[in-house]
Amino acid sequence: MITICRYCRKFSALLFVLMMVLVFVGCQFLGGEREGAGLESSSSTVRIMAIKRAGDSKDSAAVPKLVDCLQNEDESVRFYAVEALRRITGTDRGYDYKDPPQKRAAAVKRWRDFLDTDGVTE
Repeated sequence: MITICRYCRKFSALLFVLMMVLVFVGCQFLGGEREGAGLESSSSTVRIMAIKRAGDSKDSAAVPKLVDCLQNEDESVRFYAVEALRRITGTDRGYDYKDPPQKRAAAVKRWRDFLDTDGVTE
């Protein structure tokens, strides 16, 4: 009986640690402590999940951060960012995530000019 209790205590402690890790990881996937933190994550997976969330909810407040994501070195991040921008604004401003860096930079400038002058239309 004492042996079983030791195993139960060890299992309970392990289960507690596992739950804490899952809570921490879950918070990271949900964007961290502050709104929009997922869009700034160093993890492409976390960033893409935040980008998808912004696009699905048509979150116009996320547009400036999504425009920043268009310059990401990860092609997947760029793909999901431009798709989210299309969903939110109805346009891609001529941006193609596969274009060479100079062409992408010109499209990002168009996005920034749009944000500076027109703002975001839903």
